[in-house]
Amino acid sequence: MWYLKFKYKHKDCIYSPKLEELGLLVHFYFLGFYEKRNYNYTTALQHIFGDKSQIKKYISYMKKHPKIVNIEIYGDVIITVAKHRKEIELYSKGYNQMFIRPSPAYVSKEGFEIIEIAFWDRKPLQDFIKALERNKTTTHFEILRFEEKKVEDVYVSKLLPKLPKMQEKAITLAFQKGYYDFPRKTDLNKLAKIAKVSKPTFRENLRKAEAKILPKLISQ
Repeated sequence: MWYLKFKYKHKDCIYSPKLEELGLLVHFYFLGFYEKRNYNYTTALQHIFGDKSQIKKYISYMKKHPKIVNIEIYGDVIITVAKHRKEIELYSKGYNQMFIRPSPAYVSKEGFEIIEIAFWDRKPLQDFIKALERNKTTTHFEILRFEEKKVEDVYVSKLLPKLPKMQEKAITLAFQKGYYDFPRKTDLNKLAKIAKVSKPTFRENLRKAEAKILPKLISQ
């Protein structure tokens, strides 16, 4: 199986510019694709992470956006249906139903989309790469991985446990501020100060969140 992971940014994206403006990040799950008249329609679930007031602004923006035709809201999770003109090759090739999506797309606070897709043959992925490169609104395109892999090396389960509010807040903040980067961009003292809790409390919430998530990501 062929596996492609890439980093992408295009100036006509519905989501990324606003997420960058508000300092939010999103896990983006592709749910479906269909065609109707002159448009392609894409359905996706977005799990939004960041400041609650900024999340409310993003949801308000989504509700008013002319390309969003349907929206359902469940706290920090929204399901949207967006429409795109058929002549835009990026969407017709990128949302191809035959592609396997081993993990959700990740939209960073800097507006970059990190996307993973896989397929049995190399050519459809090569065609998609060409569509990304020649898209007129592309501002950044970088291939992070393009290789043949075994199925067990492609699939990653993303059915993570639901975390208590303080644990979710701790691990989200740690991720956003670069605690898991190498080298680390912050430490527990700074994170606890931002979260407005004591260092022991923050550390306990973070460790409990890690203890619940890591077993789901690492094979036993």
